[in-house]
Amino acid sequence: MTAASAPAGEQAGGLPAARSLARVAANRTLGSLVWLTLEVPGWPGARPGQFTLLQAQDSRCFLGRALSVAQEQGEFVSFLIAPVGEGTRELCALREGERVWVLGPLGNGFDVRALTGGRKRLLVVAGGVGAAPFPLLLSRLGCQDVSEPAEAAEVLVLLGFRDAAQAAGAQPVIDAAAALQERGVMCRMDVVTENGSLGRAEKVTETLQRDLRPGDGLAVCGPWAMCAAVARICAAVADMEAWFSLEAGMACGVGSCHGCVIPLADGTAARVCREGPVFTTQAVFSSGFGPAAGAAER
Repeated sequence: MTAASAPAGEQAGGLPAARSLARVAANRTLGSLVWLTLEVPGWPGARPGQFTLLQAQDSRCFLGRALSVAQEQGEFVSFLIAPVGEGTRELCALREGERVWVLGPLGNGFDVRALTGGRKRLLVVAGGVGAAPFPLLLSRLGCQDVSEPAEAAEVLVLLGFRDAAQAAGAQPVIDAAAALQERGVMCRMDVVTENGSLGRAEKVTETLQRDLRPGDGLAVCGPWAMCAAVARICAAVADMEAWFSLEAGMACGVGSCHGCVIPLADGTAARVCREGPVFTTQAVFSSGFGPAAGAAER
């Protein structure tokens, strides 16, 4: 149902995820988004698609915010954040040296081998701040020094944003794609905006419909409506496999509160934080779709 990974609330090897007090190493504005880098003591490493709960040390909010791990280098961990609520605005306003509580990594991420195994092309499809998991994912492709080395003949990255200000958040993905090309993997990017202020004036699902081929594998992250549209497009193409990193309103992040429950295609239910956030197309979109809770703040 989901990509293989450690269960939510556990690190690889079955160790419990730790809550750490991290230091803000850098805060960089990318248009209407923020690239926040934390120094997290003892960071165990994350799989692409896993998330953390972040909360400013002096937060006015009772709960942390669920945010995808965007990139990591040792104990330095980065996040792409949209300031859409009080919690994310607090995080986006943090300055170098200030402190943040970090719980994670949590959830099930993308299975890098499954994404690329036996396939000529991998398509990465993101809408808005749904681009967050993909710098880390791209950094794992073509690498031979990680636990899950993977190869793909070609990677096509399709990013869609509301406008040019939001599209500035594509820069970490662009940098990761350039590094992937340097490692010998063909990687092509296409960035579009709905209002045409950068690239073509279209939705990323329109771009996908034009570029999708039989046999492709997809890694997808974005709003529910976008993910549902991607699933419908994939249903009309033969020999497709797609994995979706889904958004839902998360409170505890470890499956206890059941605040992020979604219906599955077989009539059962799943907690996005525990059984996800990465699910296959068949698990969620085969018959009916839609969140049981509000979208998460990534």
